[in-house]
Amino acid sequence: MVEYILGNYLVANGKITAEQLENALVRQDCVRAKLDLIAVAEGMLTLEQADEINRLLADPDEFGNIAIAKGFLNEAQVSKLSKKRGNGYMMFIQALVDSGYLPISEIDSFVDEFRRANHYSHSEMDALKSDNADRIVPLFIPGEGSEFIEIVSLVINTAIRLIDRHIYIGKAEITDVFPSKDHVSQTLVGWSGMINALSEGDGALLTLASIFAQEEFEQLDQDALDAAGEFLNSVNGLYASSLSSEGCFLELSPPDYGILTTELNPAICKVPLYIGSQCFYFTAAKAAY
Repeated sequence: MVEYILGNYLVANGKITAEQLENALVRQDCVRAKLDLIAVAEGMLTLEQADEINRLLADPDEFGNIAIAKGFLNEAQVSKLSKKRGNGYMMFIQALVDSGYLPISEIDSFVDEFRRANHYSHSEMDALKSDNADRIVPLFIPGEGSEFIEIVSLVINTAIRLIDRHIYIGKAEITDVFPSKDHVSQTLVGWSGMINALSEGDGALLTLASIFAQEEFEQLDQDALDAAGEFLNSVNGLYASSLSSEGCFLELSPPDYGILTTELNPAICKVPLYIGSQCFYFTAAKAAY
């Protein structure tokens, strides 16, 4: 998720092209981050120290041992760095560096520029770099929609697992309009009842339906919406199951494609989600009872 959020910023600011971003994403799926890059990105080594170690390397796997031998790092620090080799943020930065799109010396300035442009604190930036949906989602949900953070995280985690590992979130908005077309909705009845929906943006819901059903739908017809409804039902089933373990029970109504008749609380949370450059929306609201 973090790769598109950061990558789109680079494209928007003319640092790389859209084609270069796509190339970096392909490369990211084939690399693991190197310890020298992680150590520099984490501020645990200077670029000069990393270069000094690299000049002594006969085997890349010896980077940590040499860093320890020279007193630059200790064993605990090397172990911490090693655990981040599969981190999405680190792998994306590694792909940019390997592709020649971003020098390792510019990582700190780029990340800080992005942080300031988005008004993130250092701890919020750490949450984004974790590439953990549960930590990232709260950055994109306004305070009035905080009660929906758990279900939004579940939508994203499920989509990452079943649809596209690069799916990402945009800034949510609080609105008073619930989707009325090109959508599938489902009502969760019981404790803290909810109505949520998936609706089309500019093609991503059709993509989601096709991938989930393993069938190439040409348009968002009833069959495609049925597939999207099955995905939504899976998410809501997981959500209801997690609540039931806490003694809170919800009953799932069948997915619906018609006109909404239930009265809703006015604070409706609409979340844009992206598959590549295409968008769809997850919308959640509480019933007014």
